[in-house]
Amino acid sequence: MTTDQLKEVLGNYKWTLLVAFIMFAMVGFGYKLARILDEGDSKRVQAQQETIALLSEENNALTTKVNQLEVAMELSKLEAENITNTLSEQKKELEAQQELLSFYERVMAPEKTDDGFAVEGVEVFKLSENTYQLRLVLLQSKQKKAVINGSLDIAVVGTRNGKPITLKSGESNVLAEDVKYRFRFFQAVNVTLTIEENIDVESIAFSTTVYQYKTRKGNYEISVPWNEALSVELE
Repeated sequence: MTTDQLKEVLGNYKWTLLVAFIMFAMVGFGYKLARILDEGDSKRVQAQQETIALLSEENNALTTKVNQLEVAMELSKLEAENITNTLSEQKKELEAQQELLSFYERVMAPEKTDDGFAVEGVEVFKLSENTYQLRLVLLQSKQKKAVINGSLDIAVVGTRNGKPITLKSGESNVLAEDVKYRFRFFQAVNVTLTIEENIDVESIAFSTTVYQYKTRKGNYEISVPWNEALSVELE
């Protein structure tokens, strides 16, 4: 049946009502369909927002954990560095104590050494371009100690303009006179050396004739490499 036939059967009034009903039904269906589609979109948007919030929360947790691990790693590095520095300082302190103990053993327990006279703890500190401070200790290590005396000759050995040179105390500007000593156990020596800038020092030598009162007891000689005696910081 065509629309014209249906219109003729129903009449104009009923046809109008039918058309209006159909239009309202279509509008209602369209509105309902739009609501359904809108609810679906809203649910999808809400699900996406929840997913984004969850991912953002997980990302924040991971970022916090990474930051905590980085802080822990830095603290571990600092702790390891502090431990290394502490061990290094303790090692230096132990070496110094062992050296001091060895020194006192040589003074108080002479049976542990063969020499009756010794030069110990030779250190050189640079004061200026051509001035140095020399420190050392003279000690006696005989079983029966008596006062000994003598004169310690100090010589700076090296080269100048490629030629060997030896500068002796009392004979050059390196030191005005030999070091006089007189002691029973040990004697500390602290003198200033003057060395010209054009001299390349290789070693510093010490020699003496040891006397007990006026009786000659023997000769003593030792040479110390300059690079071993030279210290960086003045204590």
